[in-house]
This record gives sequence, structure tokens and C-alpha cells, in this order.
Amino acid sequence: MPEQNNTATPDLTVVVIGYNDAARLPEAVRSALDQTLHNLEVVVVDDHSSDDTPQVVARLAAEDPRVRFVRLESNSGGCSKPRNTGIEHARGRYVMFLDSDDVLDRHAGLNMLQAAEEYDADLVSGLCIRRHVNRSGLVEDVPWWPEMYTERRVLESAADDPDLLRDTLSTNKCYRLDFLRENAIRFPEGFHWEDLLFSATAYLHARKIVLIPNPVYYWEVMVRVAAKSISNQRSNIGNVRDRIGIHRKVDAVLDGFPDEAGRAQIRLAKAVKFIEHDLVLYLRELPYQTDEYIAECRQLFRDYLQTLPLEAAFARCRHRVAVAGAFLMLRQDWPGLVTVSENLLDRTRVSTDLVERDGRIYWCDKGYLDEDFGRLALDVTEAGYHQLSLPESNLATRLTGLDVVSVTRRNGRIRLSGETVNPLGKVPADVPLSAQLEFRPGQRALRQYRVKVAEVSHEGDRIRWSGEVDVARTVRPVGVVDQMFEVRFRLKAGDLGTMATRVTAIHLPEAAAELELPARPLLTKAVGDRWAVRINHRGVVTLQIVSRNPIAKRVNASFERNATGTGGGGMLRLVQKAMRTAQKANDPRLKRKVYAALCRLPVKKGSVVFESHMGLSYSDSPKYIYEALRHHGYQGRVTWSYAENTNGFPKDASLVARNSWAYLRALARAEFWVDNQGFPQWMAKRRHTTYIQTWHGTALKTMGVNTPQVKAMLTGQRKALAKAVNRFDHFLVRGEYDIRTLVEAFEMRAEPLRVGYPRNDLLLSPERAELSAALRARFGFAEDKTVLLYAPTFRNTSGPFKPDFSFEDFAREFGDTHLLLVRAHYLNSVSVPEQARGAVQDVSKYPDVTELFLASDALITDFSSVMFDYSLLDRPMVFFAPDKAGYTQDRGTYFDLEAEAPGPYTTDQESFFKALAALTPESHREERRAFAQRFGEYEKGTAAEQVYQRFFAKGGK
Repeated sequence: MPEQNNTATPDLTVVVIGYNDAARLPEAVRSALDQTLHNLEVVVVDDHSSDDTPQVVARLAAEDPRVRFVRLESNSGGCSKPRNTGIEHARGRYVMFLDSDDVLDRHAGLNMLQAAEEYDADLVSGLCIRRHVNRSGLVEDVPWWPEMYTERRVLESAADDPDLLRDTLSTNKCYRLDFLRENAIRFPEGFHWEDLLFSATAYLHARKIVLIPNPVYYWEVMVRVAAKSISNQRSNIGNVRDRIGIHRKVDAVLDGFPDEAGRAQIRLAKAVKFIEHDLVLYLRELPYQTDEYIAECRQLFRDYLQTLPLEAAFARCRHRVAVAGAFLMLRQDWPGLVTVSENLLDRTRVSTDLVERDGRIYWCDKGYLDEDFGRLALDVTEAGYHQLSLPESNLATRLTGLDVVSVTRRNGRIRLSGETVNPLGKVPADVPLSAQLEFRPGQRALRQYRVKVAEVSHEGDRIRWSGEVDVARTVRPVGVVDQMFEVRFRLKAGDLGTMATRVTAIHLPEAAAELELPARPLLTKAVGDRWAVRINHRGVVTLQIVSRNPIAKRVNASFERNATGTGGGGMLRLVQKAMRTAQKANDPRLKRKVYAALCRLPVKKGSVVFESHMGLSYSDSPKYIYEALRHHGYQGRVTWSYAENTNGFPKDASLVARNSWAYLRALARAEFWVDNQGFPQWMAKRRHTTYIQTWHGTALKTMGVNTPQVKAMLTGQRKALAKAVNRFDHFLVRGEYDIRTLVEAFEMRAEPLRVGYPRNDLLLSPERAELSAALRARFGFAEDKTVLLYAPTFRNTSGPFKPDFSFEDFAREFGDTHLLLVRAHYLNSVSVPEQARGAVQDVSKYPDVTELFLASDALITDFSSVMFDYSLLDRPMVFFAPDKAGYTQDRGTYFDLEAEAPGPYTTDQESFFKALAALTPESHREERRAFAQRFGEYEKGTAAEQVYQRFFAKGGK
């Protein structure tokens, strides 16, 4: 137990609030007590719980004297009063808030306190992680407004970043207690959405704010397994009133902000956030509420929207459909709002007809396009819906009819009818049509069922369809683990391809209201015996298993008790077996078995899977080979893998998450694998698949069997590495040096492709001067500044990489004439101090280093392989390597860079800055050209085209 001086002032008070959450409260409190910052106290405020919370907290306090307990005399019904009570009882110099069902990062207090003290800040805010946990225990972490926390930033005022009010959580922040008390900043009691007002008020009053890129708070979000039907939800209109009321209160606080120009910018940013976030939260489910709710909600939003700077906000909003929604809300266009809501539930869905005027695409017309404001609001050209092919499109498909054909004890035949939008005549009237209905239990389901749709045809601006299905015989669920099947529509339109989309509805036809059909689960009727037609939380028409026989009722009731930890029993064995099967879905052993089985299926002729840096980005040589395929109109199925998110990947690309079931299927059946690092080692490549390994850089540092790490491997580990490398069929090289180093170091059997790197083709393009100018203009670089790209190699550091020269000193000495672009290795990060901004810019997240090469005037690096590529540009290079001894001793190099560098080689800030000051385009030109020829004799600017012609020119047919 940490020692605690009860008379000393704690550095931090963590206020933990809870109500009837005795089971989870201890974990939250322990996350505070286990902080690496020890001098803290935990004040637990109980909102008059009726469970064992007092006894639980008493035990925690007995175990650790840093815990104090406050119990409210009556339940307040919200978070405000407990948190305000915590502020009143806090003794620490700083205070932060924690909900009983969440946890703090172990270093949250220390990281926030250090930042607060270093900059004498009133408020420090860090990254919040939304942790989505489903009932099977699977976890997905999703950062909250991550773009705000890419680096440490120090703000003198909220006006320094008007977008601050996007993150108004109170729990990922640390506040100076005296600051809260001096400004009487408290949570508003009697309101929901109290965080928004509290945090906004704190932002607007703070004299200094620090944002840190460290995770500080984990927000536990329980994901519903069987979502309740939206049509049966009765949302509380009081929540809408409170949210609008809180926004009006924030506006009132903003009215007192002393900086008039800053106030206007904050008000505009807040209006943009309101449209893109707050409005969307309610608008996407609005059609499914009661008539009374809809009427008042529309009035509340309409009245508040009229107080905002709409024209400027509409112009700035990136979420163009949300803007259309705001405009249609103002115009009281309910049918138009419904189409927006359908899109907001699934942003890939085109739910309206779209209108084209003068080369621009608009959400709708109805006379709105006759005015400038209407054209501004309804312009969705940038969404790109009109550019998608039919297979890439998600055309809204609505259920228009459901009729019972026949229902017996064992059979249940129904007729489903619907209509599909056809925006801008995406499917021409003369194209032959066919369709299927599909029933799927989820996005990644391995089981789905399809039936042919008998009738499908064009009718005006819609595609109408109708078909019958015997649900009982067609859809065979396992039971329990797949109790809800979505209804989907698959449309094939001649040579245009096939589109798949979910069937949606706002209200079910009367025939479906009480309809129940026989169900035959594979786990027997003990887990359910009837199908009911419902609308799920995304507005999708579904079939849901319900229990009518006594045994099924008891089994499912017991399952629910077991899932919530309140019971269980012998009769659950069958259910638990099904749950174990579902939980094993991500078991690596199961995936290996499934992958091996998939590899027995025929290879899909012409199919290609691309991956770059293990799925982290759309970049490098795989990107440029893919661009060559697109340029030539390649017809084979092409797939890209992504590891974290799909940002930066082409909108028209077919994407699969790395290590997902879809990823396994794509790789197992692909004719070509193309990547620059290595697909998962355990995945064997089948004989009829061609693996093109582009690699990611020429080697200065020793590789493979030449490294101490590989030399020290056990025999089994060496064999596993060799097995993974021997999957390569072809290995791209820039010169014979690559063969003497990389190919030999990895003991490859692959054929070396002496074509150069496709990513370098642009560097040798005859139009590279024009490309450079265009990129500099796109990036907004001043024409009169020298642009330096600093690209160091990987460093094994905790926290952001810190170079051995000062960004602030660089800004003072070169800021008027130079711009330094810092691109950390993709496994590192960097933090640019406030004082250096303007002269130093972090471009680490920009995926395509080739474009950064072209946009720069010179390169600064150390031991990174970027030197070999950049030399092709024949532009100056400066080498800054203060840690040569330690770096080369650990790894070793194939040659002495200091002796052979094609540019100034420096090891300290003074000599480094002198080299920069003396740099000219002619510096070390002859050495650069010799360097480029020595290491890249096969670089001709045609690598991507050569790869295309050799492997893909047949077009994938």
C-alpha cells in the first residue's frame, strides 16, 4: 500500500461518481489508486445508491487511506450534483472526474500534472478512448476526436483553436482546483449533457490550456447484441430540450468572451460542430419517433439553427449531408429530412434521387436550387456518390409491402415488395435486371441465405421488385448467437455488375405487425421457435428469433440472467456451447483451419490483394502498382487491406480489415499478393498465387542473417523466418546492391525484378518540376521559402521521438526563410512545440512520402533508406546523425555513411545549422549523382508499368 501523508496537500483529486454500480466501482477506483502519480486522493461520491455501494467503498477506504466517501442524502438523477459535491470536498491542487463504469490510463495523472505544471495551465486535456465491449467480451478501442490530440499543444486561449469545443467531455481533462473555484465553474444541475457546458465554460475562462497526445481515459461502451427496435423506442424529448438548452447556455458564456475576433471564430466552429454532430445524433433516428416527439424536436432544432451563422457554417462543414439536413429542417421539408435520416444511419447509402446542375451534384431540388443559399446547402458533389460504379453503390432499398402467402406449423411463406432509388439514372432503363433477397446475421457472418426475386423492373425513377420466400425452410439459424437476420437486396444489372444493400423501412406494413413465422434453429427449438419481422436500430428490416414454447422461454431467460451475471444453471449448457463457438470466431487456431479450408477453393482469376506497411496506409510501391492497374482499366477483383482505419484509401477501392474473415478469404483465393513488408507469417501462399514483394527501402543497416537478432534465433525461429520469406515469388530491386544485401541477407529464392521501385517513378518523371509546383501549391507552402524534409529512421523510444536539435532554435534561426517538414518513422511520433509552429510542421501522418519528396527542396536524414530514393531527384541532402556510435553498434551498416554520404554529414546542432545555412542546389551534386547511380541503376521511372505489363496486362480476365 502506498504511503500517504493525510496532512499533505494532494497533487490531484480524482472524483469518482456512481449510482447502483457496486460491481464496477472498485475497478474504477483502483485505476485511480494505481496511478504512477502517488500523491493523490480519491473522493467517491455516491448518488444515494440502493445497492452495496456504501459497503464497497468502506472496504476500499479501509484498504487505502487515500479513499474518501461522500454519500448524497437523496438521488439527484444525474451526474452534475455528484461532481459538484466532489469539487466541494476536493483537497488536491488539481481535480479530474471518473465515472464508476470507466477507468483511467495508469499514467493519466502523471502525464496531465506534468503538463499542467510545466506550462502553468488551468486545464489539461488528453485523449479519450471509447472502449466498445460486446456481450461476448470482444473489445474495440475507438479514439474520441483523435485529430485534436496528435501532438502536445499549448494554447494561450480558446481562440487559439476554435475547434476545442468539439471535445467537451469533462472526464478526459484535469483542472486546477483554484481555477474552478475562482470562476465558479460548476456542472449545471437539473440538466443532461452537463459536460458540454462545464467543459466549454472552462475552455473559455482558462488562461492557458494544454492538449497532450497521451491516452488518459477509457470510456466503457457496452454494445447491444440484440438491438431494440427503433419503432418501439420512446426517446425522452426532455433530452432534446436539455441539449438545446445547454447550447444556448454555452452561447451566453461565449457572449462574454473578451476577444471579439476569437469569439466569432469559436461561434462559427461551434455551429459547424452542432450541425455535424449534435444535429446528426437526433436526425438519424428522428423518423422512428412518435409524432409528438418529431414535431417538438423539429421545432427545437429549427429555432436554434436560426441563431447560428449558417451561411459561413454551411460553407465550412465537411459533412455535406448533415448540411442538407439542417437546410431541410429550416425549410420544414419532412420528406427530404427522411431521406437525410436514412443516409445518416448508413453514410454510404444514397437515399435520394440527386440532382445535377452545371456539373455539380445536389441532394434534391424542389425549387431550392434557385437561390444561392439552397445551392450552398444542398451541394453534395464532394461526397462522390455520382462517381461510384453500381457494385460500389449503396442505393437505398425500401420495403413497400409484406404479404402473407401461407403459414403452417412448419412453413412460413411471405411476399416481400420494395423499391430501390436510381439516382441520376445509375441503372439505365434498357439494362436487363435480376435480383435476390439475402438474409444475413451480421456484417462478417459466415452463413447467409439467398432466394431469387421473381419480379424486378424499372418503373419511372425507381426499380420495383417483389419476391416470395419460405422463411422457415430457407433461413436456418444456429440459435442464440444469431438471433437477428438482416434482409438484404442484391441487384444485378447486366454488365454493370451487382449491388448489395440492406432493405430498410420506417414503419412495417400492417401485415407484419403481429406476424410470426415458424423458425427451425440448428440448436433445436429449445433456443427459439418463431420468427418475427422487426426494424433494427439502423432502420433495417430484420427477422428476429422469439420464444413462444415454454422451454425456449426458460432457456432464453436463463441466458439473459447469465449474460448479466445474475444467475445461471444446468439448462444453459447448450447456450453456453453456442456462445463459446461465437467467442472462438477470432481464435487464431480457428482462423488457420478456416484459411486452410479456403485455400482448397479455386483461385479467383485476376484477383489481387494489396497491402502497405501491414495495412497502416495506402502508400508506397503497392499504391503505384495499383494506380497503374486503374490507369489501364484492369478488370480483375482488386482488394486493399487496412489495419486501423480507412482514411486515405481510395473511395472506390474494395477494402478488408487486416486479419478479418474477409481478409482470409481474399488472400486464400487471390491470384496475386502485392505488399511491401509481409503478409502474416502464418498464412501459407498457395501454389497458384503469385507473391510480388516490393519491399520498402534499400538497406544501409544490416538485414536478415547479417543482424545479431537473427543470428541469435533458435533453429525453429530461423526456419519460420525462412518459410515466410520463401513465399515471395518476385522481389523488386533498385540495383545490384539490393541483391548483394537484401536478397542474400534473407536467403531468398524469389526472382529479383530489376525494375526499380514503383514509388520512385514520379521522382524520374519528365513532369516532376510541374508535379513539385502543384504539390507545393496544394500543401500551401510559401513560394519564397526553402522547404526541408526531415525524415529520420526508426528510434526505439517511449513517447514522441525527440531529435538532438531544437525545433525552437531552428524556428528562430531559419523561420523567416525555411519550412521544416518533420516526418517521423511510421512506428514513431513527434511533438512540435508551440513556439516552433509556422517554421516546423509535423507531416508524419501523411502517407505518401514520394509526394513529400517532390514538394521539398532538400532532405535531412540520418540512417533512413529515404536517402537512396531522394538521390534520384538530384536535390541536396544533409545528414544529421548525432547518435551514430550507439546506433551502428547495435545494428551495424553495410558501409560507412559518414565517409560516403552524398552531402554534409553533421553530428551536433551547431554544425548542422551551419550546413543548412550554406546549402545550395549545387551542393555535392556530383556525389549525389554517383550515389543515385550506384544504388539505383535500375531506376528508370517505369517500374509500375513494367510490373503491370509482366503480370497484369491480360486485364484479369
